[in-house]
Amino acid sequence: MKPEHPPVASSGGFAAPCDWVYVDGEIVPAEEAGVSVHAHALAYGTGTFEGIRAWWNVDHEQLYLLEVHAHYERLARSAKILGLRVPMSPERLVQATTELLRYNEVRTDAYVRPLLVQSGMALPVRMHDIQTRLSIAVTPMPGDYINPDGVRCLVSTWRRAPDVSTPNRAKVTGSYTGPALAKTEAVGHGFDEAIMLTVDGYVAEATTSNVVLRIGDQWITPPGTDDILEGITRDQVMRLLYDDTGRPVMQRRVHRSELYTSDEILLCGTAAVAVPVVEVDGRVIGDGKPGEVTLTLNRVIRAIGRRDDPRHQEWTTPVYERKEQS
Repeated sequence: MKPEHPPVASSGGFAAPCDWVYVDGEIVPAEEAGVSVHAHALAYGTGTFEGIRAWWNVDHEQLYLLEVHAHYERLARSAKILGLRVPMSPERLVQATTELLRYNEVRTDAYVRPLLVQSGMALPVRMHDIQTRLSIAVTPMPGDYINPDGVRCLVSTWRRAPDVSTPNRAKVTGSYTGPALAKTEAVGHGFDEAIMLTVDGYVAEATTSNVVLRIGDQWITPPGTDDILEGITRDQVMRLLYDDTGRPVMQRRVHRSELYTSDEILLCGTAAVAVPVVEVDGRVIGDGKPGEVTLTLNRVIRAIGRRDDPRHQEWTTPVYERKEQS
């Protein structure tokens, strides 16, 4: 029998996690889904994960997963880089996710966290012949992950780990120590978020989001070769900017000083969506107000996620089995 625990508000826009999770092919109570303290992933960070947004539309009485297929395809690529095997196809994982959301009766915006980790008990630092566990958890997210009205950023002293050290095209659980340190440093100095540079000093990304900036009428973003995770929301932003302007976003190396002289900067990611940067290292960006294009992108992506905007319905997947509103 399902326990009835209403969500409890917490920081960062999240509520308490849902009671039921998906583990290795079945839905189980969350308290039964733990791993041993001897788990390889707990000691060495050997695993990969995704973050997927689900958007609730009150008028449709429908929950929509945004870019869920793209996320599970990236999970498979990440696992391949690590030498792990995802035991289910992306299509089956999408089905499992919709089943889990229905089982938890989620009818609010939510965040889905698929996680593939090496759960086996092995002391040596290696990644072969170790048991894995695939789980999917859901957390209601009725608020915002980061202030959508504008953030103040610090360029961190912590550098983005290069791909020759940690594979940046994979979302590796153990690779988020650096971003966590950078975020802590920024908040400790009175800022909201950190921007990390590559080892050789070029702009890489923020702690959990990509950086896109406007100089004049040209939008620019660091390339995949500058140790970024090429985000799915980054792809959405680039597509929407092209749809609006007819000009592709330029992918090139970005100097730190270009951040200071930009007319507009945004951070984009699954949790953040698209948020304006109003200050970097104490320098005001543009006129110091949230960029109008960024605010529009934030609204549009959310509207597409809820199917309130008719564009790009191929990005969304309905969860509940009912007749769709036209």
